[in-house]
Amino acid sequence: MEKFKEKLALLRAEIDGANTRADEYTATVKQLEGEHIQKDHELHSLQSKVKLLEKQLDKTEAQIQTASTNFQEADLRVEQLEKKTTQLEQDLEAAEKRNEELKDLYKAAKEEMEELERQLEGV
Repeated sequence: MEKFKEKLALLRAEIDGANTRADEYTATVKQLEGEHIQKDHELHSLQSKVKLLEKQLDKTEAQIQTASTNFQEADLRVEQLEKKTTQLEQDLEAAEKRNEELKDLYKAAKEEMEELERQLEGV
C-alpha cells in the first residue's frame, strides 16, 4: 500500500507539473494569439496605407503627365511665337528700310520740285 501511495503521489506530482505546463502553454498561446491579432491589425493598417499611397501615386503620375503635356504645348507655342516675332521683326526692318527709301525719294522729289519752282519764278 505504501508503494501505491508513493506511486499516487508521484502521479499527482506529474499531473500538477503537467497542469502547470499546460497553464504556461495556455498563457503562451493567449500571448501569441494577442500578438497575432496585433500583427493582423498592423498588416491591415499597412495595407490601407499602401492603397492610399498607390492612389496618391496614380494621382501624382496623372498630374505629372498633365504638366508634361502642358509644358510641351507651351514650349511649342513659345517656339511658334518666337518664329512669328522673328518674322515680324524682319517685316518691320523691311518696312523701315522701305520707309527710308520713300523718305529719300520724297526728299529728292521735293528738292527737284523746289528747283523747278525757282526756275519757273525766274521765267
